[in-house]
Amino acid sequence: MKSLLKALICCSMVIACYADSGTCFANDLIELRTDHFIIQYHPSIEHEYVRKVKNMCEDLYRRITQEFKLVRDDLWLWENRAKVFIAKNRDDYLNRFECPPWSSACVNYHGKLIYTYPDQKNTSSMFAHELAHIIFREYVGWGKLPLWLDEAIAMYIEDKYDAGSYRNQLDFLSRLISQDGHIELRELSEVSALELQGKTEDYVKRFYLESFSIVNFLIKRYGRDRFSRFLFFLRTGSDFDSALFKGFYPLKNMSDLEKQWKKFYQK
Repeated sequence: MKSLLKALICCSMVIACYADSGTCFANDLIELRTDHFIIQYHPSIEHEYVRKVKNMCEDLYRRITQEFKLVRDDLWLWENRAKVFIAKNRDDYLNRFECPPWSSACVNYHGKLIYTYPDQKNTSSMFAHELAHIIFREYVGWGKLPLWLDEAIAMYIEDKYDAGSYRNQLDFLSRLISQDGHIELRELSEVSALELQGKTEDYVKRFYLESFSIVNFLIKRYGRDRFSRFLFFLRTGSDFDSALFKGFYPLKNMSDLEKQWKKFYQK
């Protein structure tokens, strides 16, 4: 289960840089600069793995930006590029970056920083999820979103460009709705990240699955262009209900959304 994670910002002094190759050394980490990312990695990591991460990040950056037309004012260029730090292994990751011991990656969203280590099964899904968070928050604005929508966007991107793991759980969601075991959408919209940490595992599972299912419903039912318009109205100052109405007429508010959402998954 994906969670909102915090990390201490870890910066390194650049000692030497080779402009012709795009590779620099930062303390004991090697630095590779791409169009939109600065990747710092342990010298023991195979170049092929770093190349894979580089290509994956650049591909996801383009895909996520184009998916919902998330064009921002501050482009990821020069020193505004996102930074990826790759430790030698899990022990090095925990010692170097002070990330949570149960994590496979941790993220500083404001700083566009991702910390991780190699040879994990979930590398592509992790990068898809976290980059979607960063790009989406940059586009709409910090602090303007209900938690469920922020997480749902990241899950939708992860699901689309990885294994479809959330789509495979929608039958379970349909049963929840039929048995009135779902979380009401108004309650869903009021849950904060801190409150979610205190909920049961079952509640957290329903929270994430329902969040994903709402965005999935809106896109399947109304199309990506109208979803992009909805996000644009959120970005330009409309509250949630107003943006919903402008983007998905005749949906007027959260109550209308809930009725149509339930109907869609009860077919």
